[in-house]
Amino acid sequence: MSNSWDQYFSHYSDWDDSHCFNVRIELKFEDEINQLGYIEYINSEDIYIDARFNSGSISSISKTYTKNKNEILLSFDVPYDWSIDTDWEDKALVLLGLSDEWVIDSSVVDK
Repeated sequence: MSNSWDQYFSHYSDWDDSHCFNVRIELKFEDEINQLGYIEYINSEDIYIDARFNSGSISSISKTYTKNKNEILLSFDVPYDWSIDTDWEDKALVLLGLSDEWVIDSSVVDK
């Protein structure tokens, strides 16, 4: 099974290190986000993990989401040419397999 981000990261090759693409998703769509391959990010410094269950690996931030009581946040690298294309965000959401219905908003922000 391919993951949501596969098509996005294969479509672009030159990345802008000073920006990121943030997508806020309604919390009620968490199951759909999990089905796309994302897992909830857990900061290993914030919790105690029994050594028997710690595999020593933490998932990449772009393959994870964070959540609060109201929403889910996905964050991605952006290509250098994102600012040239006026509807780049809409195209990025399609490449990521994210439904418009799930999205509260999206934006490119400084890192």
